[in-house]
Amino acid sequence: MINLIVCVLFFYTGHLFLKLLFSLHKVPYVNFTIKDGDLSGMTDLSERMGVAGENLRQSLFIFIPLAVMSAVLEVDNLMLAKTWFGLRIVYLIGHVIDLYRFPHIRPLIWVPSIVVLIMMGINLYSI
Repeated sequence: MINLIVCVLFFYTGHLFLKLLFSLHKVPYVNFTIKDGDLSGMTDLSERMGVAGENLRQSLFIFIPLAVMSAVLEVDNLMLAKTWFGLRIVYLIGHVIDLYRFPHIRPLIWVPSIVVLIMMGINLYSI
């Protein structure tokens, strides 16, 4: 479980740079480093990466404590944690290829990741 937590943290760290990476050719780096930098030239892909990053942050603060508690209490949530991580990767790929321009596709990936977090919590509660 600890190895997976480290992988998720690296994934999150990489996620932080995607918004910048896909617009660096249109927006000067300095505009990303200051509070009121002009980001109006960002590409659509960069904006989607920002949305994907925000969505990851919303569930990461739930995943990390559940995963750490699972490791400490020796609850077997590894497969659920791997499933959550896989769904987060698929969610990011969906944003990269602009899959979510089609209605009702996004919840098909996002909702199961939340269900997995609930299942992890139930496993911890049932010990």
